[in-house]
Amino acid sequence: MRRIITTLLAATLLLTFTAPAAGAATSVAGKVIMLDAGHGGFDPGAVNPHNSVAEKWINLAIVHRLKDKLEEDGAIVQVTRIGDLFVGLAQRAAIANSRRPDVFVSIHHNSTGNPVTNGTETYYTHANSRGLAESLNFFMVKNMDTANRGVKSGRLAVTRLTRVPAVLTEASFITSNAESSAFINLDRVEQETMGLQQGLLNYFAHQ
Repeated sequence: MRRIITTLLAATLLLTFTAPAAGAATSVAGKVIMLDAGHGGFDPGAVNPHNSVAEKWINLAIVHRLKDKLEEDGAIVQVTRIGDLFVGLAQRAAIANSRRPDVFVSIHHNSTGNPVTNGTETYYTHANSRGLAESLNFFMVKNMDTANRGVKSGRLAVTRLTRVPAVLTEASFITSNAESSAFINLDRVEQETMGLQQGLLNYFAHQ
C-alpha cells in the first residue's frame, strides 16, 4: 500500500497542465494561500476498509498538486505539512495566525459506514469565510460531478481558531470504494485539484 501511495504522490508532480500565458495576470497572483493537508503521522484520518487507502495520503497529494497549480498562477503558497507528519489542530491554526495568509484551506475527505455514499461538502465558522466556502464547494462539485452536500457552518477547530478566512473541504468519501480507486488512478486528484484551483481563482476575482 505504501508503494502505491508513494507512486501516487510522485505522479502528481508529473501531471501536465496548461500554464497561463507569459505575463498573464490571474486573480491569485501575489495572494498568500495556506494549504493544510489534514491528518498525518500516526493519525491516518479516514481509511477505506476494502483497499486500505488512507485519507492522510490523499490530502497530501491534493495539497502538492494544488500548490504547483497555484504557484503557476502566481500565488504564494504556504503549507502546514509537507510530509507524513502529525500536526495538532490548534498548531495548524497557530501557524496560519502567525503567517497571516490571505486564506486558509484545510483539505480533508469524508467517511461513513456505507461504501457507496459519496458527495462534497465544505465547512466554515466565521462569516468572512462563507464566500470562500461557497466558491470552493461549487467548483469541486462541478469538476468532480459529485452530489452537492452543501456549505455548512460548524465550529471545527481549524476554521474556528484561524483568524483569516478559513474553510475545511470534504471533497468526497474515502470510504467509497469507487472514489478510493479513482484516487489511486489519479483521476480524482486532478479533478479535485482543478475544482479547488478554479474556486480560489473565482473567489479572489470577486474580492
